Amino acid sequence: MAKPDGSPKEKSTVQTNMIMLTVVTSVIILVMNIVLFFYISRAIDVINRVYSTNVTIGEMSDALSLVRSSMTEYLNTKSTDSMEQYFDACQQYRDFLSELSLQGQGRDTAAILQDIEGLSDTYLSVTDDTIQAKRGRVVEKYNAGYERSEKIYGYINSYIYNLNNEQFRRNSEKYASLRASLRSLAAVTMSVIVVVAIVNILLTSVMTKNIMDPVRQREIVMETHLKDAELKYLQAQINPHFLFNTLNAGAQLAMLEDADKTSDYLQNVAAFFRYKIKGENKETTLEQEIALVDNYIHILNVRFSGDIHFRKELDEDCLSVSVPGMILQPIVENAVNYGIRDIEREKHIVLKVERLPELIRVRIEDNGVGMSAGRIREVMAGNAGDNPIMKDSNGVGIVNVMSRLRLFYDREEVMHMFSEGKDKGTIVDILIPVDTSEE
Repeated sequence: MAKPDGSPKEKSTVQTNMIMLTVVTSVIILVMNIVLFFYISRAIDVINRVYSTNVTIGEMSDALSLVRSSMTEYLNTKSTDSMEQYFDACQQYRDFLSELSLQGQGRDTAAILQDIEGLSDTYLSVTDDTIQAKRGRVVEKYNAGYERSEKIYGYINSYIYNLNNEQFRRNSEKYASLRASLRSLAAVTMSVIVVVAIVNILLTSVMTKNIMDPVRQREIVMETHLKDAELKYLQAQINPHFLFNTLNAGAQLAMLEDADKTSDYLQNVAAFFRYKIKGENKETTLEQEIALVDNYIHILNVRFSGDIHFRKELDEDCLSVSVPGMILQPIVENAVNYGIRDIEREKHIVLKVERLPELIRVRIEDNGVGMSAGRIREVMAGNAGDNPIMKDSNGVGIVNVMSRLRLFYDREEVMHMFSEGKDKGTIVDILIPVDTSEE
């Protein structure tokens, strides 16, 4: 069943508010992600810088060891490969030493670097002299040079070890400070996210309330209209006169007819009133509504000696559609009371159900006295009550049905009425919308 929607202005306002909420939330989250990414990138750079000095010191120590080992190998083998390896190792060591000197921080570090630089220059000079003495086969000189280089090598290694420890201590302090900063940033980020989530929930709740309030109001209005329609219809249709005629006809049948007919009659009467007692504003199906019309026609034909010829042309695939209760019987009753009751010719009522492209059309057609175009306009506009003859059933019943159909389907065009004029009969079409997407 279709539900009432808000006005275009309400829809536009709600849509604008939801878009603004989504945009603001997205911008805040985007900004927080950018800030978080910036600080994480910065933290990674700082960590890389913190420990790059230790890495350089380690690589420099490895290069110094390579200088020593290549020199020793040359002294033992006097090979060209060991000579080339020695010169390459010396160049690598000088490069690492130059790079490290640019990263010195603090007085202690600067002093240690100065000692390493001085000793390194001496060491490389001694190793060069030792290599040259080996090449010149000056045994005493390269033996003395080798012994001296070993002592200097030990001193340099000691200073490198001290420098590495000093840098590690300083880097650990920097890392601890950086970790504290990241924890603070994480706490701030989490706080902002929580605040944004709370604000988002509050704003969503407010907007949801603004959306639901009009819906609840419309539901209350619809329920009020349905209750009012029920009271009006019960007052207009179920009256003592109808009940008296029905019970009197049943009594006459009990005396004049066989028990089977009386039983059928009473069963139809019971079914008819049982359906009405359930409540006309309850949702039902088109098939049940047609069954009620069958009960009603059966009751009338007992009263009027079978003069009403009732025919049905039904599309069986359309009978399960949902409809509001008591929409067909009032139209059929109007057709009987104000269409065919007083005519001398045969009395015919036809009920047709057929499927149109986007609608199910229920047509109730009689061959009675007909209606003028002006009278049809009055009935459809709800002004038929001015006529005392029409007041109790025709106008009130149709307006009642139209009102409930419009509330149920949330659309204006729910009924058409036609007549070619006097003694040409009347046609009433009930238009039931069908959601093709659901099909």
